[in-house]
Amino acid sequence: MGTKDRIASDLERSFAEAGFAEQGVEALRAGADVSLRTLYKHFPSREAMIVGALQHRDAAYARWLEGGPETGAAHVLYPLVRLGDWLAEVANTGCLFLNAWAQYPDSEAIAAVVKDHKARLADGFSARLACVAPGRDTGHLAETLFLLHEGMTQAARLQGREIAYEAAMHAARAALAAAEID
Repeated sequence: MGTKDRIASDLERSFAEAGFAEQGVEALRAGADVSLRTLYKHFPSREAMIVGALQHRDAAYARWLEGGPETGAAHVLYPLVRLGDWLAEVANTGCLFLNAWAQYPDSEAIAAVVKDHKARLADGFSARLACVAPGRDTGHLAETLFLLHEGMTQAARLQGREIAYEAAMHAARAALAAAEID
């Protein structure tokens, strides 16, 4: 892992743990264990630090979702299963992307990273559905599954991971059964 990637990883961890408003640049620099000059060399502004952290999270989450069953409903549900694992093992503090955007609503750079990340997640459900139900119009079902993914992320913080996971999986299984995808 190169210096920029390591700093981005440390920034992601810092923002996930303490939020976006609580830490000054000095705390972020100390958390990354680099000089201020090195931090600013790779991330020349607070906005760039946030974008770098979000891009790192996006890549890590994409790797987290890879693989899984190759057929049937289990193939389609796999991102929700992995989200449940993520919420248990990595982070259960709401969506880092939406938290950043809420903190910096006027930042076009942050908005772009958030929208790209969410579009890839939505496209992932579409691709999985196309694999198990080729030639069928599953657009609304993909949107439903994406909505359940996002809802589970937020509800886990409020209701606890287990309740949010079980509710989302129940709804997702019912939606797939209604579409005759097993």
